[in-house]
Amino acid sequence: MYGALISEISVEPVAVPSVVREGRISRLLLIIAIVVAEADEALYIFVIVNQGSDRPADVLTVPFVASFIQLMAVLLGVSMLTSPAVIRFRPALRAGAAAGLLVLGVFGAFSIGAPLFIAGAVATGVAVRTLTLTPGWKSIVSALAAAAVVVALLVTGFEVTARVIECPTDGSSGGNWAGIVTRGFSWECTGGQVHFQ
Repeated sequence: MYGALISEISVEPVAVPSVVREGRISRLLLIIAIVVAEADEALYIFVIVNQGSDRPADVLTVPFVASFIQLMAVLLGVSMLTSPAVIRFRPALRAGAAAGLLVLGVFGAFSIGAPLFIAGAVATGVAVRTLTLTPGWKSIVSALAAAAVVVALLVTGFEVTARVIECPTDGSSGGNWAGIVTRGFSWECTGGQVHFQ
């Protein structure tokens, strides 16, 4: 009786989503993007710290940029995990990090931007591949939404930190901020006080 019952039971292999079984090349490309972004961040901080008295007056911009690069690297690193919750958000994690690195690479084109743009391009390639392996429109919507949120965070961070000016106690200095989505402004430091125009 039991033998006949067991012979009728067929064991079907459990289908594993293709995004779980992503190849070694995708993982290697993500590692390359992370390493390039982290190395660029380390070089950026090293250059700023060793500028001495020529450090930028907008004292929060450098920490913001370094933290933003770190966040993009963390998003890419987390997207490599294989837990079901992470796999569901892989397209969003990768698209968000790719967009952030690409846009920051454009903003910093004349300083730290080129390596970040390359890291962003590599991450974009992996993000697109992840989307092709993830069926459904929800993945595309989540990826686009994540990219928009990350770029909005970057722009907002620049707009806010550019307005935090620390003046030296003596001497005078000045500068300007062109603005990204808001009107630009000029500032001048005299006697330790900042004056915006």
